[in-house]
Amino acid sequence: MQPELSVVLFRRNGWTTEQYERWAHDLLAEQIAFLPPSAWEGETVARFAFLHPNTTMDLVTCVLDRMAG
Repeated sequence: MQPELSVVLFRRNGWTTEQYERWAHDLLAEQIAFLPPSAWEGETVARFAFLHPNTTMDLVTCVLDRMAG
């Protein structure tokens, strides 16, 4: 398999930079994922950088569910 990098930016409407930082900190502290907030066009956003080709949709769903809670 050829190595590829896919990056997806997304936002949670109404979230502040502090909320993104807390969400990212909790994911890392619980060893779920390392997803530091990013900035795009002056706005704080979340970013998935898919480095491993076997990243599962279950993991992606888990991370996104943590945003909802």
